[in-house]
Amino acid sequence: MRPNPDSTQLIPRPVWENPRAHLLDDIWLLTIVAILLATGVPWFVSGFEVSLGMASWGLLALGGLHAAFTVLASPSRSAGPWRGRTLTLLDVAGVVLIGFIWLHVGALQNPLFLTVFVLPVMGAIFLSRWHPYLIAAVSVLVVGVVALSQAPELRWYASGLYDSDAGLTWLFGHRGVVSQPSVSGFYAPSSYLVVLLEVFTVVLFASAAAAEYVGTIFERLNAHIILARTEAERGQELWASLVERLPLPVLLVDPDTVRIVSSSEFAVAYLSCGEVPLEGRNLFEALRFSYPDIVQELVFGSDGEAPLTVIRVADQLRVTHVRVLHLVHKGRRLALLTIEDATEAFCLKAALDTSEYAAVVVDARGRVLAYNKPAAGLFGGPEIGTPAAQLLAPPDSGLPWWEPGLTGRRKMHIEIGSRLYQVTCSAIALGGEEERIFTASFLPVARAGTPDPFGSSPTAVTGTSRQLR
Repeated sequence: MRPNPDSTQLIPRPVWENPRAHLLDDIWLLTIVAILLATGVPWFVSGFEVSLGMASWGLLALGGLHAAFTVLASPSRSAGPWRGRTLTLLDVAGVVLIGFIWLHVGALQNPLFLTVFVLPVMGAIFLSRWHPYLIAAVSVLVVGVVALSQAPELRWYASGLYDSDAGLTWLFGHRGVVSQPSVSGFYAPSSYLVVLLEVFTVVLFASAAAAEYVGTIFERLNAHIILARTEAERGQELWASLVERLPLPVLLVDPDTVRIVSSSEFAVAYLSCGEVPLEGRNLFEALRFSYPDIVQELVFGSDGEAPLTVIRVADQLRVTHVRVLHLVHKGRRLALLTIEDATEAFCLKAALDTSEYAAVVVDARGRVLAYNKPAAGLFGGPEIGTPAAQLLAPPDSGLPWWEPGLTGRRKMHIEIGSRLYQVTCSAIALGGEEERIFTASFLPVARAGTPDPFGSSPTAVTGTSRQLR
């Protein structure tokens, strides 16, 4: 048994207030892994020059960015307008850091790296619907600046488009424009680089549009989840209230610690606990079962029941019917234990089984409802539901042998085998119903030198009857 009462089987539940911020944090963690793959695989295959020191600083900065997202996604942080602005700035800073890393891991010599920029664009949908387009624009700007700084042909091509090289000269110095294209280590025409940037721009904005669609679906699913969780909490509260007010001894037990978590009001009165609360107590200390191993196996294992379980309450012994049903309550796996008192029924059955009478109960349709132990010996143990007409031959009066007639009570003598019995038939009314049930008791009144019929089951029951007047 575990000493900690809280060490139960918990069902995982979301622990963040803003699931979108948490998903954005996961996207950036995936981005770091994608950067390592987009750098390592082409470098191993092509062998282009990589500045490991600067790239490592960039990855370290992205790691700090990931930590910042984790802190902002924490439920302990209060929500406010500053949180959205901070997340936007961190997202933009992350794109700039990706461009910085691309600059030092091959730049245009590693075009596969450009696929990494798709992840921040897709992740920006968890901020708002317009954020993917903002991140796509920032990504295109960062990639364009890095490409212009690494490709003189692009700077020459750009100066030819705008008929001015003032901006490029200010940004990249006097080497911003060259008379003819020349790239060391990566031989590609300027048209290829332009097409590469154009395709990159189209892919990013297409990813932004796809992210907006995914974000719409996410919002719908999130709304359904919130609604389902609210309804589940309401249903759980209603269910807990019903359990507490059930007119039956009911206990909620933790299977790990065997401690009582909750109980119905009727359970406190039935178990005579007085002012001592049941909550927090050990089940087998609060209830003294005659056979606790059976109940313990039900609590630890699967659903089941233990009929005729004896419980000692104060100085009394009570015969009960214990049922155990496992369920989930407030995120915890618990065992619902119900106790049905069967003391009176057990005592009545014991009294009937030890009496000298053979008693049979028959319903209005002539089927056997119940019988005691002497009746089982007299009639060979008939099954419940057996037609009562098969037990005895009909009497001379024409009525079925269990029918008392108009008087509601009839006595007669019936010979079964070689013995004579006095049969008393009575009708019992059922409240609100026209149909009645009938009881018949068989008392032996004479013996003809044959063995006691209660000691053995006869192979055939025959006899004649004589009604007592």
